[in-house]
Amino acid sequence: MGIDSTVVLDDSRVPGNGRHPETTSARNALAVELRHATEGDVRAFTRWRYTPPYDVYNIDSTPEESVEYFLAPDVRCHALFDDRVLAGFCTFGHDARVPGGDYSADGLDIGLGVKPELTGRGLGIRFVAAVVQYAIATFDPPMLRVTIARGNIRALRVWKRAGFSEASIFATARDTMGSGEFAILTSMPARPKGREAPPTTRSRTTAEPESLNDS
Repeated sequence: MGIDSTVVLDDSRVPGNGRHPETTSARNALAVELRHATEGDVRAFTRWRYTPPYDVYNIDSTPEESVEYFLAPDVRCHALFDDRVLAGFCTFGHDARVPGGDYSADGLDIGLGVKPELTGRGLGIRFVAAVVQYAIATFDPPMLRVTIARGNIRALRVWKRAGFSEASIFATARDTMGSGEFAILTSMPARPKGREAPPTTRSRTTAEPESLNDS
């Protein structure tokens, strides 16, 4: 799979979906495309506005600042398209980290944002599954990792359904969705026999955040 690609989900493999694989694997409606974000994509998703308590995820920087930031190569920002419509965006790497968390273990951090109109409709697991499949195929990471505000019960539930488990908890000085704590969740991709992934540990730390970049 190349850097820009279409991930065709066999949603019989998505947790909680009981459909038969033969009825789902090749339908266009199940195709979630990930591609490198363009300036137009960034300008579009920076205009999205979430209702409380999810308004903490609104992007308040100017369009020009957002374009400069999200198109920086080290942010690795990608746009998600569901049936050719912009449905979300994701980043891979340091952007998805929250200052104060323990990121010493070798892993790929994922940040994910979904269009406000598509949230709360049970679609999150499809986007998470597509991003995870893309990350594994493109970056071949030893471990996948997400950092989520503990008050964001909806996001925690979706990522846990996707096979992620809580590895650590840390506190920040800023209240986010009713909690000053963040959870780091991890998942170990399936790998060939004999190839081992690094160990993870559960820990609790306290920190002052510089910014909030969770999924």
